Amino acid sequence: MSQLFPNYQWHSTIFDCHSNNIEQFELLLAHQVKRLKLHQHVLGYVDEINRQYPLAFYQSPSISTSKASILLCAGFHGEEAAGPWGLLNALTQLDSNITDKVNLSILPLVNPSGFSIGNRLNMFLQNPNRGFVYQSGHIQPNQHTSAEGHILQLAQTTLLQASQHGLLTCHEDVLLSNCYLYSLESATSPSELSYQLRDALGKYFPIALNGEIDDCPVKDGIIFNHFDSSFESGLFQSGSQIAICTETPGQQPFDQRVLANRDAITLFINHFVDDHRQ
Repeated sequence: MSQLFPNYQWHSTIFDCHSNNIEQFELLLAHQVKRLKLHQHVLGYVDEINRQYPLAFYQSPSISTSKASILLCAGFHGEEAAGPWGLLNALTQLDSNITDKVNLSILPLVNPSGFSIGNRLNMFLQNPNRGFVYQSGHIQPNQHTSAEGHILQLAQTTLLQASQHGLLTCHEDVLLSNCYLYSLESATSPSELSYQLRDALGKYFPIALNGEIDDCPVKDGIIFNHFDSSFESGLFQSGSQIAICTETPGQQPFDQRVLANRDAITLFINHFVDDHRQ
């Protein structure tokens, strides 16, 4: 079967490795998981027959209703590598007691098989961020649902609880030099948080001009309340209070994109720590 998308690889000076070095990523992630005392759950295996490419989910050791519940995700597409590395970089800067302040859940690498070769699709040439169809109060699969998608949909009750107050997914657009984001909110206009996240990216890159990206209207660097069959759209329609998808530009230097993702993730976490202070 022929490959549908090109492979991408960059070198990171920050981590002293290539962007698709999954072994280094998992090693460094394990250190942070241990330091932050996160609990690890394997939701399933992308290659179920050979039990390869586990889809790992990490969560605060104890969940409290007095704290905000937020879910951070990265690596839905394997060529969007600055998302996972930016998430890892953000974890290194968190206080070890962060889970005393917020119910933190993480899906750091949704598409490990694609990430390992720097390709958008998974090992079965599927798009892991399509096929999350909201219908009759639940997320349902369709013909576009990937192996990762089926795993995530089986865990949707857990993921919805984890993202009750907020969901952030970190994506990249490898074709662009400008940054932008998607914002899903129960409002008629983007919230202050959406603009703050846009500006966090805007410290590193020019913000996309008003117009269209992928047939979606962009205004002030934000695509607002665009509903499709993505993971973000499915969880938001299922009950997450806000879902934001950042898009860093793949035409810009890799480490710059890592730092932009780091800053956006840190801002997102701190927003909910500050907003739900006891």
